[in-house]
Amino acid sequence: MSHAKMPSCNSCPYFCRSYYIMCMVAITFLNLIGIPMEIAFLDGNSGVGWEGFNVFSDTLFLIDVGLNFRMGIISEDSEGAILDLKSIRQHYLKSWFIPDMIAAFPVGYILLIDLQYHSDSPSSRAGKMMRILMFVRILSLVRLLRVSRLVRFFNEVSNANLEVVRVFLRILSLFMMIFLLCHWNGCIQYFVPMLEEFPSDCWVRRENLMVSNATVGEKYSFGVFRALSHMTAISYGSSETPTSKEYTFDQKAPFFRNCDINFVNAILLELQYEVYQEGDIIIRQNAPGDRMFFIEHGQVFVENEFFRRELCDGHYFGGLTRVTLGRHLATVQALTICQLFSLSVDSFHSVLKDYPDIRRDLETFQLDKDSLLS
Repeated sequence: MSHAKMPSCNSCPYFCRSYYIMCMVAITFLNLIGIPMEIAFLDGNSGVGWEGFNVFSDTLFLIDVGLNFRMGIISEDSEGAILDLKSIRQHYLKSWFIPDMIAAFPVGYILLIDLQYHSDSPSSRAGKMMRILMFVRILSLVRLLRVSRLVRFFNEVSNANLEVVRVFLRILSLFMMIFLLCHWNGCIQYFVPMLEEFPSDCWVRRENLMVSNATVGEKYSFGVFRALSHMTAISYGSSETPTSKEYTFDQKAPFFRNCDINFVNAILLELQYEVYQEGDIIIRQNAPGDRMFFIEHGQVFVENEFFRRELCDGHYFGGLTRVTLGRHLATVQALTICQLFSLSVDSFHSVLKDYPDIRRDLETFQLDKDSLLS
C-alpha cells in the first residue's frame, strides 16, 4: 500500500536516475570537447551535423531542467530516498536550478536564427559577439559538476566490488579532467588571437596558421602543444618579435641562410618598400620576372592552373626568377593591405657580380616543397 501512495510521475532514484545521470554527463562531456573546437577553429563553418548536435543538446538540457523537478533524490543522511514532489522541487530550486538554467541557455537556437537572418551580410563585430556568447556558454556549463553525482554512483557500485574497480574509476576521472584542461587551454591559445584578428606579433601569424590552407588539425596541434609547453613550464616560443628585415631574410628565405653576411647586407640595401591595397594584382602569370617580393605584413593569394595558396608575413614570392631571368609562374593578388619589400632583377644581379660563388650556388639551388615560387 505504501508504494501505491508514491507519486506516479517522479522517477525512481535507484534505477533510471543512475543511467540518466550517466547519459547527461556523457552529453556534457561531448559539449565540453566540441564547443571549444567550434568557437576557436571552425569559424562558423561547423556544418549541419554539429549544428544539429547543438540544438539537440540545448533541447535535452531544457528538458532536463523540467525532469529534475520530478526526479527522486537520494538522501545522504539516510539510506532512503526522497520521492515527495514538493520536497524535490524545493530542494532543486535551492540547489541546481539556477546553474542548470544558465547551462541550458539555448545558444544553438540563437545561432540558427543568426545564420538565417545574417548569412548574407555578416559583420566582424557580430561574429565576435557570437563567439564570445558561445564562450560564455562554456563557462556556464556547470553541469561538469554533475560528475560528482556520477562519482557517487560509481562509489556505490565499487563498494560492492573489488578495490581495483575503485582505483580504476579514480584514475579514469583524473585523466578525463587532465584531458579537458589541456583541451580547453589549447583552444584558448588560438581563440584569443582570433578575437584580436591575429595581430602581427601573434604566434598564429608567425606560424602561418590563419590562412585558409591550414587545417583544423594543424591549428589544434599547435595550440595544444603550446598549452602543454606552458603548463609544464618549458617556455615554448620566442619572446622576440620577428619584424626586422634581417630576421625575414635569414629565417624565411632559404637561399640566404648560408650566404655571406656581407652579401645579405648588400641585398638589404637594395630593397624597396611597397604598399598594395586589397584586391591589387601584384604580379601576373607569365609576366617577366623583374622583381622579387618579401611580405612584411599582409596576406596574398597565389594562383595558377595547378595550385592555389595563401601567403602571409615573412613569406616571399618571385623566387628563382631573379637568377634565371624567367617568367612568373602564377598570379599574385593582395587579400589585405600588404606591406612588401621588393628586389629588382637589376639590383640583384649588380650585387651578384661581386659574389660569383654565391651566384653559382643560387643558379643550382632548388627550393624545398614548402616554398612557393611564382
